[in-house]
Amino acid sequence: MKLNIGILGAGKIAAKMANTVAAMQGADVQVLAVASRELPRAQAFAAAHHVPRAYGSYEAMLADADVQLVYVATPHSHHARHTALCLAAGKHVLCEKPMATTLEDCEAMVAAARENGKYLMIG
Repeated sequence: MKLNIGILGAGKIAAKMANTVAAMQGADVQVLAVASRELPRAQAFAAAHHVPRAYGSYEAMLADADVQLVYVATPHSHHARHTALCLAAGKHVLCEKPMATTLEDCEAMVAAARENGKYLMIG
């Protein structure tokens, strides 16, 4: 079974993750989808990194039942909110560092992962 990753955000760090996953020889993992607040940006990222699906909203990608894990690659100030969206949508999360900007946000993220029975990892 292949692990399908969705990337939330289409910036430089997201590109590094897409390239890293693409280079993983023998691993049963792929970047299946990317989401940006602007569909043309997601489409350009998808074309550049051979990602099959592009979404113009985070919520649309999170509704994709084939996406199992989401890599949160948005600005640090948005990590807590975006991680909560992913967990509420039933997705495991790999959040780029720093995890959040406050201890309270970090604690809320961990609590949301526990409440939803999903993994929360920091990269």
